[in-house]
Amino acid sequence: GRLPGTDGFIETIRYSEKFFEQHGLKQVLNDSWQQDIPIETNVIDSARVLIETGRDMLELIPGVDFSVRGYSGSGDVTAPVVFCGYGLESDVYSDYNDIDVKGKIVLIFKSNPPFLKGTLPEYSIRRAADAAYQQGAVAVIFVSQPNQQHPQEPIGSMMHGVGAMHAELPQIQISVDKAESLMSGSGYTLKQLQSAIDSLKKPFSVNCIKQASVFVKAKYDENGSTANIIAMLPGSDPVLKNEYIILGGHFDHVGAIGNAIYYPGANDNASGSAAVLELARIFAADSSRLKRSVIFVLFGSEEKGLDGSSYFVNHLPVPKEKIVAVFNMDCIGCGDSLMAGNGKSCPDLWNTAIEIAQQNKWPVSQRTWEGGGADLKPFYEAGIPGLYFVNTNAHQQLHLPADTPEILNQPQFTRMVMWVEAVTRKLALE
Repeated sequence: GRLPGTDGFIETIRYSEKFFEQHGLKQVLNDSWQQDIPIETNVIDSARVLIETGRDMLELIPGVDFSVRGYSGSGDVTAPVVFCGYGLESDVYSDYNDIDVKGKIVLIFKSNPPFLKGTLPEYSIRRAADAAYQQGAVAVIFVSQPNQQHPQEPIGSMMHGVGAMHAELPQIQISVDKAESLMSGSGYTLKQLQSAIDSLKKPFSVNCIKQASVFVKAKYDENGSTANIIAMLPGSDPVLKNEYIILGGHFDHVGAIGNAIYYPGANDNASGSAAVLELARIFAADSSRLKRSVIFVLFGSEEKGLDGSSYFVNHLPVPKEKIVAVFNMDCIGCGDSLMAGNGKSCPDLWNTAIEIAQQNKWPVSQRTWEGGGADLKPFYEAGIPGLYFVNTNAHQQLHLPADTPEILNQPQFTRMVMWVEAVTRKLALE
């Protein structure tokens, strides 16, 4: 699962460094391929969840019925479950005013209330967990809003946002249908409760009359680390060699739940990482023709919150004004057609890319956006031009155990790599 703090993450770094070295690329940093980055890490060693259904306790299936939040704390608790709406505690709205959750497990929607959009800070799992913790809860169960057209399945995720880390507070996400079964003795369904809260714009917290058992064992390290892996092919033109094109993609993913289940991340983003390596191989075999220099970067810890790319932008190994373009590749292994984001921010780059795709008669979407996206966002915010390469309809198995090599669309993946190669070649040779 290529999670920072695990053997898989270290193995990926070693493989990539060896690959760059074997193909004759140069180190950009001082005698190192790695740009080390301090971050907190959390590895889920094991977990077990049971919910009360009538007379019995039903054990949930990891990766199907439940997932463990990436920065969950450790604990082993059995307690009554209390539904507390959006789990919000603020001056303008509180789901905890009229209900006691001390010593209990809190079940909450994984979202801010839609009717308070614009008045609250960006949603944070940690803020929601902290609110429950401050009220005395012993565990938190997150669930997607059931009235959505496609409620999110329990996903593996390291995206927790800002807030306190509670190393003794287990935090899981369960499927909507299993959460509904927890509500079966309360007289309400989750759908009814969401409708009531959203329409009345008032809290509607209730006791579930059911118990749950949540066990999580996690290994938290406040002083952990991640890394970017950086290599370069220098250009040959006396002047243009001091200008740079950056090809990047994040190589981390979200790990595992002990030995029970792991998240392969074949499309997200082994596909983009493989493309970076393949493009390095292709250009290394023809490097004498390069006029501009090309930098290849595998970003660490995109899943936690763009940590790798943000650090790279704040510690650039080359002058910012000399970067001609950044091409980020993320989730390019499956989908229907080619797409390049950030075109509204960089119309000239986007038009060049679309023209190349059309000349080759590759299926390409006219959809684009501004503001970067994923690992391109820090570059956009720094004023560095770039495109975000991704396929349309590429995220059906995002952060699920089903994101395996079998779902990859090889012809589409090949077209995408050829597309990025062609766009890069045009900039690097002219």
